[in-house]
Amino acid sequence: MMELQNLLISAESVEAFFCGLSGVAAATLTGRTRSTIDCGITFQEGSRRVTVAGSSPRAVRLDQIEQRLGQGPCVEALRTLAPVLLEDVESDPRWPSYQQELASQNCRSVLGMPLDIGRDSTAALNFFASGRVFDDQTIKETAAFAGAASQAIRLVLKINDAQNTVGELRSALEGQTPVSIACGILMAQNRCSQDEAMTILTNASKASDKRLQDLAKEIVTHLSGETPATFFQS
Repeated sequence: MMELQNLLISAESVEAFFCGLSGVAAATLTGRTRSTIDCGITFQEGSRRVTVAGSSPRAVRLDQIEQRLGQGPCVEALRTLAPVLLEDVESDPRWPSYQQELASQNCRSVLGMPLDIGRDSTAALNFFASGRVFDDQTIKETAAFAGAASQAIRLVLKINDAQNTVGELRSALEGQTPVSIACGILMAQNRCSQDEAMTILTNASKASDKRLQDLAKEIVTHLSGETPATFFQS
């Protein structure tokens, strides 16, 4: 969907993406059902479930009720990895405590839709409506939307993982002296020991009439791709 593509391009963080996704999901079903729909997004890792985004404060509040009670369509969708419909809080017998709280919030129907994010954790979209609006065709179309949303989530999480890896590497590099880092680079380049790499670096420092620290910084800077520098061979 074009909305998901635009969201992928414009979102500045994982959190912003999920907030945008909940809004797109709610708007999509609102247009389909011609009834106001709220959407919450739940993640589960192990036994821990958390509401990560909502299309409105009401969506977050309703989603958190389900997570607090540990029962309802979203919880069941996370367990079974299949769509789960609570068609009417007045007549469905499955989750009485949950449905009583929904009724007090003027929410009559809920649709839990699992997301395939390809990880140890699972996720689901939780749709809330004030009327009975989730018919078979709507559920089918929502499942198709969830498939596209799942692909977008997997891409966002992969990008986030890559950024975290770069950040961890940068932190690790910053925790070492430039000389130690430069020696590690030369060891990898020349398949030599640390002592041999230090000798290469020292000889290059003398030959170029540069301080050892300055030369090491040039090598590290080259590793980051910021400026060119000469690597020294044994």
